[in-house]
Amino acid sequence: MASLKDIAKIAGVNVSTVCRALNGTGEVNEHTRESIKKIAREMNYTPNISARTLVGKKTNLVGVILPEICSNYYAQMFYNVESSLNKSGYSLVLGITNFQYKNEVKYLNIFRGRKVDGILLIGSTHKKNKEYLDQIQTSDKIPLVLLEPFVNYPDLDCIMMDSDYGIDMAIKHLKKNGHSKIGYISEEISCKYRLSIFKNALRNNGLEYMQEFVKVGKERFELGGYLRMKELMSQDSIPTAIMASYDNMAIGAMKAANELNFRIPEDISIIGFDNIREAEYLTVPLTTVSPPVKDMAVLGVRLLIGKLNDEVKNIREHIVLKPELIIRKTTLKI
Repeated sequence: MASLKDIAKIAGVNVSTVCRALNGTGEVNEHTRESIKKIAREMNYTPNISARTLVGKKTNLVGVILPEICSNYYAQMFYNVESSLNKSGYSLVLGITNFQYKNEVKYLNIFRGRKVDGILLIGSTHKKNKEYLDQIQTSDKIPLVLLEPFVNYPDLDCIMMDSDYGIDMAIKHLKKNGHSKIGYISEEISCKYRLSIFKNALRNNGLEYMQEFVKVGKERFELGGYLRMKELMSQDSIPTAIMASYDNMAIGAMKAANELNFRIPEDISIIGFDNIREAEYLTVPLTTVSPPVKDMAVLGVRLLIGKLNDEVKNIREHIVLKPELIIRKTTLKI
């Protein structure tokens, strides 16, 4: 690996001149600066981040923690976060938790040790990590912003989606179309946070919650939706409409309904949540709740950058964005 000394030898200057040229600090003749940068590129020179950290300089690295990137939803979130950071001159290091508390703590500690400039924690589901989050902000003084946490952190900076509003919109849409027997399919992780919202939305719209119409299992994504729909539709009494906890489950449910010769939406309406890319291109395009993914990502990065630049360092921000209902072809008036 090329070093500053190697570049200095080829350029015919001392190491301090190379440092000033590459870091943009101090006075260096423009011709010399460009010559040094050209040599560095040709030698594939990579700055030593650890060395920069030891002397107290910024690393221009942001630690990003995600629960997963298997789903289109979190893949979209990652894409928009990375794009926004890149435009601001920052790179990222990524940690995937698989929704596990120990993994979340592991990456928080890794990022603290690497002295990243800031941390974006996305989709946190673990309130017991509060001690670590407080240490990061108070002891380590590393700016931290949470994107769409599933638990409430009143004294931390958060960009959130109003899931209550989104699910209420979905139930209002189904009720307006004549549905009163509404089922719900989910898997155990999302069920912890969205089933209670579904119950409240039914109650707020004067509809009865029917336990027999709710199916929850361990399987996730399309397989989970497929299996839960098979269970639901094998009963003597079935709903006229289904809400899936997210779109991938809705897609699996649609496959199961077709195999059982139930027409969508003529025999049963289905509505999802997340508005993933595939939802619009299904044989029967999926009605779904669309979260403001790009807005959350852009605002989260903007807030973090502001804290890195001491613009809003001592101000706690709680920003709540509303989703919208995308009405397509899987819901029908009865």
